[in-house]
Amino acid sequence: MTIKSDETLDSEDLAVRVGRKVRALRDLRGLSRREVVEAAGISERYLIQLEAAESNVSLSVLSRIATALDVELTQLLNDGSDTFARPTDLSIDENLGALIGSMSRAEQQSCIPALQTWLAERRRGQRGVALLGLRGAGKSTLGRQLAARHNVPFVSVTREIERRTGISLDDLFNLGGPDAYRAMENEAINALLNRGDFIVVETAGGIVANKEAMSTIISSFRTIWLKASPEAHLQRVINQGDMRPIKAAPRALEHVRNLLISREDEYARAEFVVDTTDLSPEACLNEIDRILDLPATLTHA
Repeated sequence: MTIKSDETLDSEDLAVRVGRKVRALRDLRGLSRREVVEAAGISERYLIQLEAAESNVSLSVLSRIATALDVELTQLLNDGSDTFARPTDLSIDENLGALIGSMSRAEQQSCIPALQTWLAERRRGQRGVALLGLRGAGKSTLGRQLAARHNVPFVSVTREIERRTGISLDDLFNLGGPDAYRAMENEAINALLNRGDFIVVETAGGIVANKEAMSTIISSFRTIWLKASPEAHLQRVINQGDMRPIKAAPRALEHVRNLLISREDEYARAEFVVDTTDLSPEACLNEIDRILDLPATLTHA
């Protein structure tokens, strides 16, 4: 059968296969969604839906995506293994690039844990400090102050996701659900690993639900769990101007308490714990400096 370039294919299996391959190729090329959509001349919303297998496959659009990813259209449509040629402009060692290009997606994934472990041992502590905890723990306040004290950048993973996608978190969840958010969270965190400077990172409270992101943070940064009582968390959220907890009281306090209980095992994976409940921001900052033993100024890793 000859398929016209403007034909739309409705096969559910095809949508899943194409979405998976497009995402795999983006990962292999190290491309953000923004870079792909700009090169292909498509909307970011369409690419998010395509990768989530929630969009019909338009061949005319897919052809432009294939060009942006430096592959033949047939490589996105075939039902064979996810083996892709190395991109001609990939800035890595030629031998390593050829090796990666010869591997199937499954083979690439099987190598990732060992490679991550090796890199973690080599680079642990070089990239900066990551703050963990629920909303209201003091991550934003203390993160900015710690970064300012040591003259290094402060990065919020949440803001980084919004910057990279060009849409709000609400829109991201509406378009792709939790899976799309977690994918972008992984992408944003992985991008931080490529920076050459020492940074202070504010993670999202729900990062514990993303095993890949949590493991990357734990293995690549000095990590601190900013801990607080449920009452302190709730009061700080209210002080930030969010009145929803008051409307939900007393269930709001119970919700925060249950969240802490459900997440504390993951938060406790952090290298250090600082209980901010009864401490001033200045006292918390001094305690963080004490346990990290950081020099006054950090210009790079």
